[in-house]
Amino acid sequence: MNMKKAIVATLVVSGMLAALAGPIPAGAEAAQEKQQEQQQAKSKEVKIDKKLAAELQKAVKQFAGKEIKLQDVGELDEMLGWVWIRSEDETYSVAYIQENKKIWNIRGKQSIDRISKKDQDEILKVLKGMHAKKKYTFDKEVNVSEYYENPKEPFTQYSLSGKDFSAFLMKNLPGSTEKTRIGAAIEFSKNELEPKLLKTAAEAVKTAVDLDLDVTKAVLEGNVENKKWKLTGGKVTLALDAKTGKVGYVHDGGRKQVLKKDITEKEAKEAVAPIAKKLFNMDIQGLEVKWDNSAKDFSFIQNKETKLVAALDADKNVVYLMHGERVYIEELYNQE
Repeated sequence: MNMKKAIVATLVVSGMLAALAGPIPAGAEAAQEKQQEQQQAKSKEVKIDKKLAAELQKAVKQFAGKEIKLQDVGELDEMLGWVWIRSEDETYSVAYIQENKKIWNIRGKQSIDRISKKDQDEILKVLKGMHAKKKYTFDKEVNVSEYYENPKEPFTQYSLSGKDFSAFLMKNLPGSTEKTRIGAAIEFSKNELEPKLLKTAAEAVKTAVDLDLDVTKAVLEGNVENKKWKLTGGKVTLALDAKTGKVGYVHDGGRKQVLKKDITEKEAKEAVAPIAKKLFNMDIQGLEVKWDNSAKDFSFIQNKETKLVAALDADKNVVYLMHGERVYIEELYNQE
């Protein structure tokens, strides 16, 4: 199993490394009836034998620092090949690799004291570096997740929260030369935002999806050197670089993305070209267009490099536009 790929897969789902993966196609092309879902859930259940249960119980006790009662039935994650077992109170969980029965991950709530004072100060430094005017006080409990490919030096992720903010700390990240990685998300009300930002966002939304934006949620995400604004109003979401103001993407969740290739590459280019020119100052006429059957969208490519990604509805209206490579848009996961 590739440790880095598996970790990225789980973190993307949780939203912690949103920029590392593409979106899930809007809609539920493979939607099932409730009865089918129940049958599928039953087929994923895994009975835990006594010997393995004792090993899991011991590992979770060591992680939590106290006795934790686990359920006697696990659930198979077929994509990753893990079997998850939750504690009876659902506050802890442990995963092992189905193929070799090795413990892969343990997660649960712990005291913030689990994080050193030095690391807490580094997280505060990032938060204040992103926005100095807010006050940041950590909640007393944090979510901790450990991965045990290297038991002597496990990759550990800490998720912290407080009033109007959340943050994460990663230690011993596989495939990285960094000893630690820190990121954060800070919430703002509309009246805390600069008029220039609101104007830029409104113009971008009007250009891309022809709607008037009334911001109801604003989040500053990233770290000191690389941060972006994520603004939401109604069913519209967009991202803008916090330093340059450049638009990263616009997404209209009120439009239904086509899930089959009913639109030709030529038609897609004709629909997107004037919007890309105005929104990104990008001429896409000479770009190659490719339909992505997995993401159900179009990539606009130059010299093998993706310059733009677009999803359209049946009337060739924009569902989302992304500047550059395909990025993760959380709202695409939450659509029915």
